[in-house]
Amino acid sequence: MAWNRSNQEILVSWGLATQMYTVLPLENVTILPQDSSLAPSDTAVESPHQGWATLDILCVIIFGITFIMGTIGNALVIWVAGFRMPRTINTVWFVNLAIADFAFCLSLPLNMTFVILHRHWPFGRALCKLHGAMNNLSLFASVLLVSVFSVDRCVTVLWPLWARKHRSPHLATLGAMGAWIVSLAFCGISLMIKDTITYQGVTYCYNNYDVWNETHRNYELWQKIAIPRCHALIIIRSVCGFVGPMVVIGLCHGLISAKLSKNQLALSSRPFRVLMAVVVAFFLCWLPFHVLQWVEFISSLKNHQVLYTTVQRLGAIATSLAFLNSCLNPVLYVFIGHDFREQLLHSLPAAVERALADET
Repeated sequence: MAWNRSNQEILVSWGLATQMYTVLPLENVTILPQDSSLAPSDTAVESPHQGWATLDILCVIIFGITFIMGTIGNALVIWVAGFRMPRTINTVWFVNLAIADFAFCLSLPLNMTFVILHRHWPFGRALCKLHGAMNNLSLFASVLLVSVFSVDRCVTVLWPLWARKHRSPHLATLGAMGAWIVSLAFCGISLMIKDTITYQGVTYCYNNYDVWNETHRNYELWQKIAIPRCHALIIIRSVCGFVGPMVVIGLCHGLISAKLSKNQLALSSRPFRVLMAVVVAFFLCWLPFHVLQWVEFISSLKNHQVLYTTVQRLGAIATSLAFLNSCLNPVLYVFIGHDFREQLLHSLPAAVERALADET
């Protein structure tokens, strides 16, 4: 390889590949040497949207629905729970969760533009980094907030006397702040590895696992350094952003159900139903995404081209479904445990306020 070639030309000569088909906040395009079985052909680089038109249209529709419903619904929750209702422990959790979802939904127009332009990122390197960082912050904050909320509910049920004396909105605020601070770590990772590269007029926003050019464009070094970092990010994201929180949430709800097994009235209470609905929605929306992440992980280890192609084909739908979770919580707050016709007879703010209110 000629050393007088520009860094951009060398990177392009290695090829471009996607970790997931829709290159969005968590996993963007990564640079792969042409020797890798995961590197696409020249045709795939020049026309990354070829053969995916239907999936692209479906993704844009889902993103549009999520953006409209998510921004309006979460803004409504922030307004009602944050300004119209008394400050309670429940409102602290719901306001912080709504802020995380609202911030994420605001970035969806960038994702829609990206898909419409066939994987072209026209917003520059700085916004590429900021977009990935803010989305990681919002998404990890969401799951961590649900986890802390579940722990709080578990403590309330198992140790009611202690909870009555020590639980307070101030303590809940500190717990929410802790979730946001931990999420900042993942935000920092995106700020570091996000980068852009332009090839034949198309700019890609991707994960650069060789930020400091440690491999010196050597394929053997790249295999030893960049690929393990890619795998490590998948593991960290899955464990910290899904498996770990779901284990905590599952244990909490198992203990709650065991404690209240003889008290059906408590199990059917409105706060418990709302929390369960939020957890189930999160699990169903994000499970396909993380399953495909591990399939991608295995395909890269085994150099399995067919398996990797399958991940690409299913990745768009899995990512869209995961993002849809950001607009579901306000809908659950309004309609869970209430007759649908009754909701139509009340104003939406009043319905949200009733759904989030603490019960005696």
